[in-house]
Amino acid sequence: MSEIKHNIDYEKRFIELLGYSLVGPNGSNCWIILDENKKQVGYIQYKKMYNGNLKKGDSEIFGYYTFIDSSIIRYEYPRKLNDKEGNIIDSNDTDYFFGIKRDYPEYDYVTMNIGEFPSLTVDSKKYGNIDFKVDRHGLYLKFNSLTEKFNIEEKLVYQNIGDEYHHYKEYDYQIRNCKKGIELDNIKGSISRKIRGTNWGNEEDQVMVQEITWVYGNIRKFKVYVVQGTVEEMATKNKMGIDFFNHFRFLINKIIPFKEEIISLMINENMAEQYNLLMFLPEYNKEKGRARQK
Repeated sequence: MSEIKHNIDYEKRFIELLGYSLVGPNGSNCWIILDENKKQVGYIQYKKMYNGNLKKGDSEIFGYYTFIDSSIIRYEYPRKLNDKEGNIIDSNDTDYFFGIKRDYPEYDYVTMNIGEFPSLTVDSKKYGNIDFKVDRHGLYLKFNSLTEKFNIEEKLVYQNIGDEYHHYKEYDYQIRNCKKGIELDNIKGSISRKIRGTNWGNEEDQVMVQEITWVYGNIRKFKVYVVQGTVEEMATKNKMGIDFFNHFRFLINKIIPFKEEIISLMINENMAEQYNLLMFLPEYNKEKGRARQK
């Protein structure tokens, strides 16, 4: 019987982000997962996985089953290596779904992608709902949160990568709030402010700006005007949008118990430059770094 050539890079990456370690495999193709105190908190098992009844001619399905149940996290995932037709399933997965333990029986549920187009969603009773993603055109961030007296929703859209098929560029920052106990979608019970700049590529150095304020369903401010400049300059100069992103960045590190800084993990320097996100990630901005050294 030939020796199995294991590849658990996917599982190992997640375990190392938690600061945990692996021991194994043993004779049963099982790895033990240890926390920072060398206490067993889970395992990875290479095994047969059945998805219903296999018919004659079907291949047996094998894969890695990972289970973690520590003081801070619960994670359970069966990663199949092949389907019943015998086709190999791409194991270079970058998606992770896990639950972070809070006061029993509450969990924060996190879906995370740390690949080419990173994304993150969080469903938390304590911290609110977060939706964040970066694609080839830019960045999207939406965050609902609660204070002692208010419900708050902020949204940031920044698209600044034009190409021969996609000329549209946009910066959009919005904030809504209402008293606790009132739904944010209740226009007559909320206050909202929006500032939005757009460029369709026909005038590279002109941005059409909209500023709108609603107070309990009534428009209190509505301005539309054109300014000289770019969408990138608007994103850089709008302090509320930068502050919103920085608050999200601070909070997500409190929510997710990884040993690496979350946004630096999801967006490296090359991605920040490629997707034109340096105003949100100043540690990658070499021009600012040189200015500080002078």
